[in-house]
Amino acid sequence: MEKLAVFLMFSFLIVFSLQQVVFGEIEDKVDSGSSGDPNCFLERECTVKHDENKIEAKEVEEKEVRKKASELIKLLPTEKRLEEITYRTIWEYVDKQSTLDEEIGIETATAILKDITRVFDPIVNKHKVSTILVEIIKYDDIYELEYYWEEISSSSIENIFNNAYLVGSPTENIDCMFNFSEEGAATICITNEYVVQSIIHDKYQEHFGYNKLKIGIKKLQINQDEMTVNIVQDILKNIEKKKGIESNYQLFEILESNKEIRDKEFRDKEVEAKEKKNKSLGIEKGKKYGIQNFSCIKDEFGLVTISGQFNNNQIKKDKVIVEILFLNNEQNIIVKNTANLLDIDKFETKRFLGNAKIDQSFLTCTIQVVN
Repeated sequence: MEKLAVFLMFSFLIVFSLQQVVFGEIEDKVDSGSSGDPNCFLERECTVKHDENKIEAKEVEEKEVRKKASELIKLLPTEKRLEEITYRTIWEYVDKQSTLDEEIGIETATAILKDITRVFDPIVNKHKVSTILVEIIKYDDIYELEYYWEEISSSSIENIFNNAYLVGSPTENIDCMFNFSEEGAATICITNEYVVQSIIHDKYQEHFGYNKLKIGIKKLQINQDEMTVNIVQDILKNIEKKKGIESNYQLFEILESNKEIRDKEFRDKEVEAKEKKNKSLGIEKGKKYGIQNFSCIKDEFGLVTISGQFNNNQIKKDKVIVEILFLNNEQNIIVKNTANLLDIDKFETKRFLGNAKIDQSFLTCTIQVVN
């Protein structure tokens, strides 16, 4: 009996010690592992609650970001509005997306439209369905916009506008351009907050005749049927409505009104391109070679100032000898002088200026190349 009593007492002490250890660990978890939450008694329960809170906060943040970026989607023309623009049901959205990069302050919305009246036909007619890409970019800083644009485009905004077929400004704070090729067209407008662009792929000229010339009688003329201009205009007016501004301009008319200016610029570019080509072939069309702009002026002291220039052709010259003749009233030579022009590169213009003392009076002077 005595041994049994000792054994029972020993067992009770072991159980009591284990309980102390377990409850001690639980208290430690409450004080440290649960971030002070008295309702968390186990480590797993506290961790799960903490993770759930983080996930919930992240979901709220992502919803706010999506909500902010999706505001740009609302600026797109509705399908009903597209029907009004084209006077029939023809274009339908197949994709809409929006993104937000808070680090650089750039929001974007992109959408793709397709012609629902046509079906892809790769065998008989080998047609591709016409599509329109629409993009809205909202930016805070013009330099960040330029950096972003370099990432998404092979050409800078400045180059795109410089090479545009038509340019125009519907308001003081909006600059727009239109350009085209045989496979489609693009319209881009820039405000101090937004870039709006619309690009149509219309390889088979089903929606507009983009196979016209950029200069001449048969040059392309845009009108109310050109879709890229219509879409960009609609977005611009939606942006203005958000600011309480109502406008009734027609963007295609504004772009067309500057056509004569652009025609001249294109002609100048063509002339410049031809001159460069002729120069590379050893010809400078319209340029006169030899002595040009020659003059000799005598002052009251008998000092004659001689000036002019020598336009070289495609052959480099080490030395050109020129002879200056002073003639009297009867066209007889009074004085003869020579000068050397040295080391003249091909197509180089070498200017010369000199003085000569002549006591005799002369009527005129001439110059000629001797060698």
